Amino acid sequence: MKKLTAAAMLLFLLAGMLVPAQAETLTRNQLSSFYRGSFFIGDSITEQLKGYIRSQQQEQPDFFPDITFMTAQSYCLYTASRKNLLPEKANLKSRGKEMPLWEILKDRKPTKALILLGVNDYIGETIEKGMDYDNRILDLAQKHAPDTEIIFLSLTPVTKSFCKKQDYRRMWDDYNAALKGLCLLRGVPYIDIATRMKDEEGYLNKNYSNDGKYHLNAEGLDLWIDALLEYAQSQYDQGLWQPEGR
Repeated sequence: MKKLTAAAMLLFLLAGMLVPAQAETLTRNQLSSFYRGSFFIGDSITEQLKGYIRSQQQEQPDFFPDITFMTAQSYCLYTASRKNLLPEKANLKSRGKEMPLWEILKDRKPTKALILLGVNDYIGETIEKGMDYDNRILDLAQKHAPDTEIIFLSLTPVTKSFCKKQDYRRMWDDYNAALKGLCLLRGVPYIDIATRMKDEEGYLNKNYSNDGKYHLNAEGLDLWIDALLEYAQSQYDQGLWQPEGR
C-alpha cells in the first residue's frame, strides 16, 4: 500500500509539472517596447497611426519607444518594391533626401520594418502583381538589410458606402488572404489588423472610420494598436521575446 501511495504521489507531481504555467499578461508599455527600433512603412493610413501614437506619447513617453514612421501621401507598394528611385512617384525621405525603401533599410538598420501598403496601387484588382511587389520587397530587404525583420500588415477594411460601385471588400479581403499565404510561405510575420475592425457584413465598421472609406478614427486606431500589442504578447508567450529588465 505504501508503494502504491508513493507511486500515486509521484504521478501527481509529474502531472503538475506537465501543466504549462499560465502566461503573464504584460502591460501595454511593456508590449509596445517589442517594437523598439522599428520603422513603420506606409502611406496616409500609417500617417494617421503616427499622429495618434505621438499624441499618446505626450502622456506616456514610454509608449512605443524609439520607433520611426517612414510615410508619404500616396506611397505605393509598387514604389516600395523598386530597386531604383522613381522620381515621378511619391517616395520616402530619409536624412533629407528621397530614397528607395531597401536603401533606407540598409542605411538606417531598423530592428523591424512593419509595412502596410497597397491602397494606392488598387491592389485588390491586381493581386498577382501585389504578390510580385511583396516578394521583391522581401528579396531586396534580405539582400541589403538581412538583420531587419520584415512584418507585413493587412490592409484595413473598407466601408459599405465605399463599395457602392465596386466590391472593394472582396478585393481587399482576397489580397489580405494572399498576403497571409505569402508570409507563411516565406516565413515572414503577418499581423491581421482588419478583422477586429469589421462589422457583421465584413465591412469596416462605420464607427471606426473618419472618412467613410478606409481611413480610421481614434477608435479604429486603438484597434490597430491592440493588434500590434497582441502580436507582441504572443511572441512573449512563446518565449521568443522578453521585455527589457526581465
